[in-house]
Amino acid sequence: MRYAFRGTALLFLLLGNTPPDQKPTDIIVTAPAPVPKELKKQTLNFVRTISDTAEKAQFPRRDDPFCVQIVGIDLAYHDLIRRKIRETAKVARAPKEAAEGCRPNIHVVFSNDGDALMEALKRKYAAMINAQPIRKIDELMQLKKPVRWWYATEDRRTGNVASLISTGLAIDLTSTVIIVDVNQSNGYPLESVASYISMVAFAQINGATQEAISNSSILGMFNDTKTRIAALRNLTVWDRAYLHALYKIAPDRPIWQQRKRLRGAMLEYIQENYGRDANPNSPT
Repeated sequence: MRYAFRGTALLFLLLGNTPPDQKPTDIIVTAPAPVPKELKKQTLNFVRTISDTAEKAQFPRRDDPFCVQIVGIDLAYHDLIRRKIRETAKVARAPKEAAEGCRPNIHVVFSNDGDALMEALKRKYAAMINAQPIRKIDELMQLKKPVRWWYATEDRRTGNVASLISTGLAIDLTSTVIIVDVNQSNGYPLESVASYISMVAFAQINGATQEAISNSSILGMFNDTKTRIAALRNLTVWDRAYLHALYKIAPDRPIWQQRKRLRGAMLEYIQENYGRDANPNSPT
């Protein structure tokens, strides 16, 4: 699917410039269980909750260097958003950032009215929206969502002959479009929103996560009962473990193998890092 690259001109016309508030604070999130058996259950639930693998034979991830385009927010805030994305790429050990002048494959759009923007996109660029699964279209058109996103993916041959070990294919996450509704996210620290964006940019995340996950992830910040200004500022240990594991597992394995190895790599990361990471909300 290539539609995620299109419609940029329309996006520029329909964007606002109001940035979220920004005041520093920290909170501590749900900690990983110290008992291995319980930790395995927590890891399984986390992967099931945030992963969007419906209609996918594998876990998609980025294969090419990332290139960020940010529109609809003052240039003064771009560096913070880019810094968070770079930090997340480093944690995941994802491909590095492309050189200046690159073709964007992470599009971050701030709009004063995300609902109106999606309606305009659906009317003028129907193919871009209709290329998504029906459940995803319904999710994108849902009203009053603080953040919504969609992906483009492509199958890539790995050179290996398909077998019980390798499928001979990998799914590349070629493009991500992220729309932040400024009115719906107003009051949240920009650092929090930037961390949320960075998590969504490098893995195919289930859009229903905003309503489903707890404060064990940056993805649950819009579902938290705490005040907006007290939102998480950084990826949690769970978020970092997920991304790190995603980019560690072999890309050309059947999804059932990948899921098992993903959970195992997450457990390994948490056990290696949590002891010296007393605050799961510490910077990456």
